[in-house]
Amino acid sequence: MALDAYLTLLLFVATVAGLIRFQTRPAAVFGGLLLCLVAMGLVDRQQILTGMANSGLVTLILLMLCSLVLEKTRILRLIAKKVIVTSYRSSWLRLFGLTTLCSAFLNNTAVVATLMAPIRTNPHHNASRLLLPLSYAAILGGR
Repeated sequence: MALDAYLTLLLFVATVAGLIRFQTRPAAVFGGLLLCLVAMGLVDRQQILTGMANSGLVTLILLMLCSLVLEKTRILRLIAKKVIVTSYRSSWLRLFGLTTLCSAFLNNTAVVATLMAPIRTNPHHNASRLLLPLSYAAILGGR
């Protein structure tokens, strides 16, 4: 076998050993592996960027960042106060309608991610009773 094959096999074994030894720090183990692969010339910069720049992954990360920003704004809290009220049936209908309408024009993942925080922190209803209908409403609106 070529030298590259031996190096790759050695790095694989070292990575498994590192993951066993440092179970609470897998990111550090994989980061070290990546540095070793680059330093040894087994992986070039273009391969790294191609692997990390998956458009679906980048889109999902950006959608989650947007939902985190919206959670910090006052407008989402105001909307949540209007949608989630003391009556479960009324809250369910309002949430279902809002989610279906928003999902018709926006990405389903973004709508669900944005509305999850107000649902989890509402003082009136158990979040588990509203999260599944939220998901179904997003699917219905996105069709």
